[in-house]
Amino acid sequence: MLLPQEITEFCNSGISAAIASVNFSDDPEQEWNGFGAVCSTYGSFSYLKYGSMRLYSQLAQDSDFKVGPVIWVAGHSGPETAEDSRTHFGVFAPSVTQLFPEGHVCDLHPWEANEVPVVIAAGLAAGFPILALHLTRPAVQIPDRQALGIDAHFAAAKGAYLLRRYRPDQPRGGTVIVQGTKSTDNLVHALPELDRLGLNVKIVVAVSPQLFARQSESYRREVLSEGDRLDAMAITNRSRETIRRWMATDVSLDYTLSADRDDRWRTGGSVEDVMGEAGLDPDSIVEGIARFVRERDQRLKRIEQMLSAARG
Repeated sequence: MLLPQEITEFCNSGISAAIASVNFSDDPEQEWNGFGAVCSTYGSFSYLKYGSMRLYSQLAQDSDFKVGPVIWVAGHSGPETAEDSRTHFGVFAPSVTQLFPEGHVCDLHPWEANEVPVVIAAGLAAGFPILALHLTRPAVQIPDRQALGIDAHFAAAKGAYLLRRYRPDQPRGGTVIVQGTKSTDNLVHALPELDRLGLNVKIVVAVSPQLFARQSESYRREVLSEGDRLDAMAITNRSRETIRRWMATDVSLDYTLSADRDDRWRTGGSVEDVMGEAGLDPDSIVEGIARFVRERDQRLKRIEQMLSAARG
């Protein structure tokens, strides 16, 4: 038996899909002319919209008529939801937006507010029938990107971009892939301490794997090469599984900082309390990156042993 909340969420997403499927074009098989639509819920309740989104994805694939875009907002994702208690933390449930054939959904994980319209525009321009926009609740300070040497927010349209490059005068420590609002914000706050400790890591902001895949080979190699994927860890406000595709081996998962780091549901409290419990506060991030850099030789040796075993 469906509860009233479940009925409401399913109907809202179904209505959105119905709106976007109407095509007023005189030549509907060649072009689409109509209204796009948006539906939203807490990230922890994203599964309530999966059924209608799956059906719409199949319609977009099989219909002879062009259909329009639906923006599926997984709002208040991540443990940052905090005061709304553990039942509302979108740590695992938003992963349902990835349970589609490749290319049917564009997953968007903007870090801060300026990136939101940029990634939506990029997803719409790319022609995806469904855009899954992952947002969090707490406001984060808009960074002075120029002062920090970070690429402008327009770079988010490319799906991934560099937050920090290797320093040429120091030994390299590996690549850190970061995704999510407070996880990225706390990493930015940790940058001075990383510098003080001489932790020379390349930092990549992971916004959208689908948009990144559409970039030129030279851009993808510059931002996140195959070698970088081997020598990587991640930081995410979601589960380890949601960031896995950005890395090449499970060795990286052993160093990844995520909201499910200890395979437990998060409890409640303030944003600071919950991020601390998740091990995603600035101090924990510095500690995790320090371990990642310190054990680089061990990490790479494990990967070399894996390759040797594969060769027989």
